[in-house]
Amino acid sequence: MPRSTEPAHRDSAAAAYRERLAATITADLQHHPRVRAIGEGGAAARGRADAFSDLDLVVVAPLEVADDLFAQIEGAIRKVARINHVWRVDPPGFPDLAQRFYFLEGAPRYFAIDCSVVSAAGLSPFLDRERHGTFVAWSDPERLLVPHRADRAALAKRREQRLQQLRGAIPVYSMLVEKELARGHTLEALGFYQTMLRFLIELLGIRHRPERFDFGWRYVDREFPEAARELIARHSFVGDGAKLRRLVASLVSELNALLAAIEAPAPGGVRR
Repeated sequence: MPRSTEPAHRDSAAAAYRERLAATITADLQHHPRVRAIGEGGAAARGRADAFSDLDLVVVAPLEVADDLFAQIEGAIRKVARINHVWRVDPPGFPDLAQRFYFLEGAPRYFAIDCSVVSAAGLSPFLDRERHGTFVAWSDPERLLVPHRADRAALAKRREQRLQQLRGAIPVYSMLVEKELARGHTLEALGFYQTMLRFLIELLGIRHRPERFDFGWRYVDREFPEAARELIARHSFVGDGAKLRRLVASLVSELNALLAAIEAPAPGGVRR
């Protein structure tokens, strides 16, 4: 069994439950001829697992055997608990990956298994240490799960491309919010405004967690400084159209200030 990476304040019962499931699935899969590695990502990979954490399991194998592997995984899960809900993610969020979520009867509250089968060719993005941490290797005879440093140049290029899109998008979405408010369509205005909130989080991500700028709302409470969290909260809770009208003007001002700060050269000519 791999060494636990969980913090000292972890819930021991929840940790034991996750480890029992991971060990049971690994025992059933590790000798499968097409399975090359089994690892645990998510909170465990970042050393943050607690009483609320899922089991984020990754099985490295060709996608053509994914359905067979999921059937075998489900058989292993049933040795521990009854499965009472399955979500087959379609389409998956990444290429070269198949994904299912499981809820189990009698599991700790909020627990799920997030299980992915990923091809060896599609594994590389998940190995970026700065973005995803270090896999807990349950079976890795070929050392496929060893992390590497993120490609900083590629990330910088993606950030710049996203900044270009945000420069164009912010005035358009601001206009759409104001238009729908003028029409009296408060709910439609709110929908466009929520997209602008995502823009705010992206810009704050570029400033405060550049390697994970595109993680959206995930980990905002743990990775953003207090001032950034307060800024998001101040613009997030909308009671009615009148408040939305006031907030959109404030949000546009904050977005433009962030764009200007990110683009301004720091001492020595380096962009902030």
